[in-house]
Amino acid sequence: MSIAIYFLITLVSLLYTSDMTSGWKGIEIKFSMIAFPIFLPLIFYKSKNINRELIINVLTITAVVYAALSFSRAFYLYATLGETINFNSVNLGFRLFQEGPFVHPTYVSIYYVILILIWGKRIVEGGINKRSSFWILMLTFFFIFIFFSSSKAGVLLSVVAVISLLIYYAKKNKKIIQALFMFVFFAIIGAIGINNSNLKTRFNTAYREMTKEYNNPVSYVQSTGARIWVWKSTIQLIEENPIQGVGVGDIRNELTKKYKEVGIIDESILKLDSHQQYLQTTATIGIVGLISLLLVFFSLFYYSKKLNHFILFSFSLTYFLFGFTESMFETQAGIIFFTFFSLFLVSEPQSKTEKEV
Repeated sequence: MSIAIYFLITLVSLLYTSDMTSGWKGIEIKFSMIAFPIFLPLIFYKSKNINRELIINVLTITAVVYAALSFSRAFYLYATLGETINFNSVNLGFRLFQEGPFVHPTYVSIYYVILILIWGKRIVEGGINKRSSFWILMLTFFFIFIFFSSSKAGVLLSVVAVISLLIYYAKKNKKIIQALFMFVFFAIIGAIGINNSNLKTRFNTAYREMTKEYNNPVSYVQSTGARIWVWKSTIQLIEENPIQGVGVGDIRNELTKKYKEVGIIDESILKLDSHQQYLQTTATIGIVGLISLLLVFFSLFYYSKKLNHFILFSFSLTYFLFGFTESMFETQAGIIFFTFFSLFLVSEPQSKTEKEV
């Protein structure tokens, strides 16, 4: 599988890596890319006892519980400490017996976006009835959680999910006008919500920082502006090592050097990766590595077309777009979810896909 090829190219980069400790740590993080393609297809394809519905239900229940506990934690902090920011910030989350709140909100948001796509598709196929009304309430709860997480990427990708579902609805039921009306409705509700939250400030600041050229990274006040300078630094590193990259073990050290060269002084930013998977991959394992990464998505899009599989296509599109704002293959949170779900969806029996659409 293409994702295993991507892993093997990363593994080969150890041959020209100086920092072997960091190199093996990077390989460890990516190990599921080679392990999952070996044993998961055997389970998904061969086992007759795999209950796909149970897997989806467990993932969904987990998401509901996580969101409920996160909001409960936020209410508790507000009641005891008056920390209203916990209702609308990256502090919204839950993790047992630890000080840190939770997984990065953007990664959590992607998890919810995929569940919205899965259950949204089922609602479209089943129509509006008593059972679907419950699922609509659940998806609304998911949307609210994504909104309060204040993840710009999460909000934008949830919009992509809504558009994808409306296109599917219009195509399946031949109701283009109704789909357009629903899009307008969602757009109005979303605009009102953003306009009355701190997301308005975050999006406005992001727009200014993307359109206005500052002479140094210190002038930027939000993560978007910082990422612009991080991306510039990564591009410079790519220009110096375009063919093979700097290697999986040296990438962090080399990026930190570049960050300092362009004037980044914030210690938290100096520790970051490229926050853009395509740049990160090219800087790490070169042009060949980038091609192998694009091949991963090309393969998924190919299978989604071949199987006429809406969820697989939407999942692939979501992760492909996700790569423009995050280095999702540099963390286990991003890799494990992507590898598991891509194999899970690709191996889904064709009879369960939307052949008629």
